Order: sequence, then structure tokens, then C-alpha cells
Amino acid sequence: MLREWNVLVVSREGEERRLRRDLQDLGEFKFTGFRSLLLGKVDLHAFLEEVQARTIPSLVRVVPVEENFRARPENLLEILKDKVKKYTRRIGQGESFCVRFERRGFKGQVSSKEVEWEIGGYLHDLLEEEGKTPKVSLEDPDKLLVIQSVGTLFSIGVIDRETRQRYPIIRTK
Repeated sequence: MLREWNVLVVSREGEERRLRRDLQDLGEFKFTGFRSLLLGKVDLHAFLEEVQARTIPSLVRVVPVEENFRARPENLLEILKDKVKKYTRRIGQGESFCVRFERRGFKGQVSSKEVEWEIGGYLHDLLEEEGKTPKVSLEDPDKLLVIQSVGTLFSIGVIDRETRQRYPIIRTK
């Protein structure tokens, strides 16, 4: 798997091979072992512009990420809490935020909703400690903290509302 992947792409059911062919000129893409899911290393802005300009029927959605790391269920929350500290500077005074976690693997060992709740509460507390007035918006936040897992490989990043509006293909589950 790629160590420095910065985008996760989801294909229509069973079309990951077609999607990889459709995207091959836009970056490096690897199969993950999970159905309909590829990891990619791309020039993000150019990739998003090109994907938006093309018709790619096999492409369902894109999730940009910024940082990758390995974790196990027993140390996931501890590692995530350490990782999210640096993202507080990206959430300005008066801006709303939301945490979304999409899990692949660890069925029955890790609850996506519990991780979202725990990390969201922790991020809220960190923002308060910085003197900010945190606001949570589950529907359309100013800043969306995304956490993705592909087995033991995890990624995290922040996507702002303007980017999500400019590139509708960026969606989390």
C-alpha cells in the first residue's frame, strides 16, 4: 500500500479495476483489498479539477486526506487524540466543525459513531482551551475533520466547506 496516499477514491460496486484505468493518468492508485476502494497519490488540486471536468461513470466519491498512520483498535483513540491537536489551528473562531469516521475493517471492535463522538468532544475541549467558541454542525460544517480507515492504515484531514462546494465529488459517508 502507499505510505503517502492523499486521496481515497470509491468506485461503483465492483468497478475498482475500471476506475483505476480511468484515473491512471492522474496519479498513482493502489487496490486496498476492500471492494470498490482505491488509495491514490495525486496532485490534489489538479486531480479534483480534472475529475470535475471529466465524465467518469465508475467514480462515486473522493475523500482527500493529509496524514496517514497505523493503529490497532486498542490504541486508536489515543493516537487520534494526539493527531487532532494540530488541526485545531485550522478551525477559526466562530467556525463550526464536525468529525466523520469511516471504518473499513475492525468490525465489532471499533464503532464509527463512538470514535466520532469521542474525537469530536476532545476537539471541542481543545478549541475551548485555545479560547475559541466551538460550534458543531453535523450537516454543513465550516470544517470537516475526516478520519478514514483501511484495515490498520488510518488517515486524517480537514476539508473546508468551500472545497466541498466547489468539488461535489468530495463526500464522506
